[in-house]
Amino acid sequence: MIKILDKHIADKIAAGEVIDRPVSIVKELVENAVDAGATTITVQIKDGGRTYIRVTDNGCGIPADEVETAFRRHATSKISTEADLDRIETLGFRGEALASICAVSRVELITKTADAKSGRKVVVESSQVLENTATGCPDGTTVTVRDLFFNVPARYKFLATDASEARKIIDFVSRIALSYPDIRFSMINGASIVFTTSGKGNILANIINIYGKDIGEGLIPVEKSEGGFTLKAHVSPPDKTLPSRSRQIFCVNGRIIASSVLEKALDRAYAERMFKGRFPIAFIFLAMPAEKLDVNIHPTKKQIRFDKNSEVEDFVAEAIREALKGEMAVPEIAKSDGLVKDEVFTYEAAQPSNPPANTTARPEIPAIREEEKVQEQVDIKSFLTTMREEKIQAETAEEMTEKAPEKTNRPFDFDELTVIGSVFNTYILAQDEENFYMIDQHAAHERVFYEKLMNQYNSSEKFSQQMLMPLSLSVSSDVSATEEAWIDDVRAMGYDIEFFGNNTYIVREIPAFMEMSEAEDFLKDLFSEFSEKPDLTNRGTLEKIITRSCKSAVKGGDLLDSREITALMDQLKACDNPFSCPHGRPTFIKMTRYELERMFKRA
Repeated sequence: MIKILDKHIADKIAAGEVIDRPVSIVKELVENAVDAGATTITVQIKDGGRTYIRVTDNGCGIPADEVETAFRRHATSKISTEADLDRIETLGFRGEALASICAVSRVELITKTADAKSGRKVVVESSQVLENTATGCPDGTTVTVRDLFFNVPARYKFLATDASEARKIIDFVSRIALSYPDIRFSMINGASIVFTTSGKGNILANIINIYGKDIGEGLIPVEKSEGGFTLKAHVSPPDKTLPSRSRQIFCVNGRIIASSVLEKALDRAYAERMFKGRFPIAFIFLAMPAEKLDVNIHPTKKQIRFDKNSEVEDFVAEAIREALKGEMAVPEIAKSDGLVKDEVFTYEAAQPSNPPANTTARPEIPAIREEEKVQEQVDIKSFLTTMREEKIQAETAEEMTEKAPEKTNRPFDFDELTVIGSVFNTYILAQDEENFYMIDQHAAHERVFYEKLMNQYNSSEKFSQQMLMPLSLSVSSDVSATEEAWIDDVRAMGYDIEFFGNNTYIVREIPAFMEMSEAEDFLKDLFSEFSEKPDLTNRGTLEKIITRSCKSAVKGGDLLDSREITALMDQLKACDNPFSCPHGRPTFIKMTRYELERMFKRA
């Protein structure tokens, strides 16, 4: 029999699409605070947000006659017509936040507009308004949420430990605090301040304040504006990487999102600049016309859809690729191991003092008793103490903001280098006015060799040299049997090659930039890779094969005279990416004069 669900059941089902854990509540309330024009936002949680969440802001507040309406489903002040959906510029717009939260928890809202003489206090439980009274309060809104899922035990049992839920909340507040550097955010876990941002607009200082110096120091600034797109980002040099994407934060038009498009843009920008399985640190903030993206494709708005993925990917990838050509991308000797701690949080406050022994079951939570309300009033003293501590930390954060150096990422200038010798017949030594460099001659020549070969391959005009005596190469039967899959690509590199019979090929011309021995060794390595039967129709596969086949480059231990060193440095200078070999190893590293003087106790 088909029937209409009761309202309280329908509300719980709808709430489940938006509220699945404590961080969902924090996300909705903080986004509402941002939309309300707040310049200060404080988030406090207890027990990982299971029992207590409070979000306080100094935004515009809610008029007294609209407070109860705000708790109704699809009540919103942010859109009014269907056309508004094509140009959403606020974080919230569906009008589901408060309705969903109060359907599965106990909610208290205190709010006041600037022109009102007093504020309103509204208490809602299971979507039912229990109280709506006048109260004294400052301008803005405070929402307190208690006992999440007290009326939905089936959902409660799927919550993680308090520590895990707290980490998710702290992670979200950290990310949105970076997205809005002009807002002063405070994150409090229990009675401990996790972090406070200054609200002075310095993104880099906030990164250091929230994630620590190990993550924030040495990040490369990226700024670009073009065609309605504006990118502001901080990314790590290629030698500073992590084993996961945990420190890749994407924000589009102020909205924290997950985006495969931006991940691909990063991968393209760092291609050949780091080892496989490593990922750069990246804080990416993209602003673009609202009509060029759709933010209404996911219940919790964690994902968006771009009108043209390639347009966004190309813009971001090119901006970061250019930044990686600057002097800040050169690895430093003292930091060249590329190891960065990949801890989600190092804050003591992220760990609850008494985590629950079992979070899979929960006794029924009774309604708040009068003595509990009295106890909460007493706790205000503790909260005021916490607020004083927060003020002290905010002042410290402001000092950090002022001291954070303004870094410029000038293009690296090879002409400023003076070669001063080599060591172990492997590393070329050079210097400029403030830095000392070591260049790996094998990695450098691999990069030169690779780019010349790929440029030849991609060019419509091939530059080849005819050999006086044709070169004969024997191959495996697997290679000769699959000739149609690779021979055109080899010819595109500048080789004149044809089958001679009996698994043998004759080469009459080789690429103009290669010596005969280089050309022969490269083909042998290439045929060795072909014997593994890769999919050569995939351009990426072919590039990887060429990368692995660049073994004919100058080796470590090969003695180079001054003329050869000069020629190699000139060729490296002409490369699109002179900072790493095709395998991702650095071609050269640097040490500043100051670091050198510190090692000798002169500074």
